[in-house]
Amino acid sequence: MNTIPLRQTLTLVMIFVIISTGFILLDRRAALDPVRDGMTQVVAPVSSAFTDLVDRGEAPDELEVELARVTAERDELKRQNSRLKGDQRELESLRLEQDASKRHPDYEFTAANVIGGDATGAQMFIIIDRGSLDGVTKGMAITSPHYYVGQVAEVTEHTAKVMLIVDASQNVGAMLEDSRADGIVYGQLQLGGYLMMRHVEADVVPNENEWIVTSRFPATQTRQVPPDIPIGQVLGEPKVDTQTDSLVIEVRPGVSNFDDLRQVWIVTPKAGE
Repeated sequence: MNTIPLRQTLTLVMIFVIISTGFILLDRRAALDPVRDGMTQVVAPVSSAFTDLVDRGEAPDELEVELARVTAERDELKRQNSRLKGDQRELESLRLEQDASKRHPDYEFTAANVIGGDATGAQMFIIIDRGSLDGVTKGMAITSPHYYVGQVAEVTEHTAKVMLIVDASQNVGAMLEDSRADGIVYGQLQLGGYLMMRHVEADVVPNENEWIVTSRFPATQTRQVPPDIPIGQVLGEPKVDTQTDSLVIEVRPGVSNFDDLRQVWIVTPKAGE
């Protein structure tokens, strides 16, 4: 094992003592101030960086608290906005219902939500959230509530299937509101159209955009469908069906888009009427 000789050890000790004494004397005379200042400039930024790291170790807690507060406020605003929208929809529904009741004081209008339809598009129908337990029966008229929508085709305890008037299987007794001539309106959607009114007397001259409403004449009125509910408007020039010697009138539906129906109304006679 190698060892340092005693002479060399004593020499190193003496050198250390001399250097230490020299530094002490220089420090007393402020001769080391430039060196100390230079070291301070190097060490201070490093110390500050470590301090920042320590401080930032506490920041996430404050940020998490603030984030939780903002998130809670946002969620509450969303809930309030949802409630306001629900209230607005309910008020609008009541307004429409009251307006329809004023136009047809002999009938009750009961709101129902649309909860489904034909996903295949082969038929035009909707499913509503009212059924036999709500007094719904087959054949009842459905409105928007201002415009005629269709009739109930099937009923379960809690739901009902409503065939829309634009479906090719549907028809309803109708009349020209101004001309007072009657006929039958047929669904045409699967045939490339929307609605067509047939069996109108050939000498009738409908007005442009004249409204066509559900019939009040016994010969053409559809059972369970109240009279005078708008179906749609005359579209274009009527044509003559030479086989029946009657007019064929294309009809623009009052409901602009049946796919957008979210709420409809079941129309029933008032009790005692």
